[in-house]
Amino acid sequence: MRTGIVIDSACDLPQSFLDAHHVHLLPILLCRGETRLPDQRDPEATLAFYRQYQADKTLDADTAPPTVADIQARLLDELALHYDRVLIITITQTRSPLFVHATEAAYAALKQSREPAYHRRRVQAGLTGPLFVTVIDSQALFTGQGVLVHEAIRLLETEQRSFSVLRQVIAQLGPRVQGYLVPDDLFYVRHRSSRKGEKSIGLLGYHLGTLLDIKPLIHFHQGESQAIDKDRGFDRTLIKLFDRTREAMAAGLATPLVNCSYAGDLDIIRRKAAFVELEEYAQRQGITVLLSMMSVTGALNVGPGAFALSYIDGPPLALPTASEADEDAQGQRDPGAADWVI
Repeated sequence: MRTGIVIDSACDLPQSFLDAHHVHLLPILLCRGETRLPDQRDPEATLAFYRQYQADKTLDADTAPPTVADIQARLLDELALHYDRVLIITITQTRSPLFVHATEAAYAALKQSREPAYHRRRVQAGLTGPLFVTVIDSQALFTGQGVLVHEAIRLLETEQRSFSVLRQVIAQLGPRVQGYLVPDDLFYVRHRSSRKGEKSIGLLGYHLGTLLDIKPLIHFHQGESQAIDKDRGFDRTLIKLFDRTREAMAAGLATPLVNCSYAGDLDIIRRKAAFVELEEYAQRQGITVLLSMMSVTGALNVGPGAFALSYIDGPPLALPTASEADEDAQGQRDPGAADWVI
């Protein structure tokens, strides 16, 4: 059984990792006036955008999710001809309608796929039997979405878990993702992200923070955000985040991964002593630290120079045993309410 993993542009993971594991992208659209361009997560184009956006805060830009029709076409014309199972992990639906669009697209594709011509196309592609599609709301942003995708791939490739186990585990881990953000410029979080429901920085906090160079530490969990700490200067707030992360690692993580992203040149973060110390501590704990460039989709809302970090807390989940029946092994289990069979 071949399984395809699908993400959207807001999911932060190193491009080399996404390429190596053949992760498919549903591009979020970058809207500037009448122009709409897909965010393909190209590093050079992303850096160029950061420089322009930082220089011109009045830049008229916004984001829009792919349409139901676009996602449906991707399912029928591409994914369904290469895979038996497709798992779509989306940005939290509290910030984007993409989860709803993907779910509607899967249902629409189901109805269209009943035509005999479609089944012949799958047979010609060397595939028999139905296609299962699962859409999961990550309840997270950026690096938080990334830790779930990373774990899904690990379960598939290292643990060799079935699609049934995979979707159950990812759905259970989603509510345990702890995401954090340190913005470099409060303007973007206050004025841009407020459009998407970001209310962690009030008007008074914005003015005082700008005047005194106070940077908040914003916590994102189960689709909601709040400022939980602050300090004067970006680096001092970053150190507070790394201290909190070490405490979480010492207490134990559900998955051995801390996922980070930065809206700018990654060498700026790699050269920071505090980040080096975090990596060294994680290595001693047997935990991997990933660092990637934040997407344009993310930086458009939280601003250039922002740093994001996420992990999944709590003890590891007890995975079902290999002998437990599932639809991959026996073909007897009906798909769940969040699945569509094509």
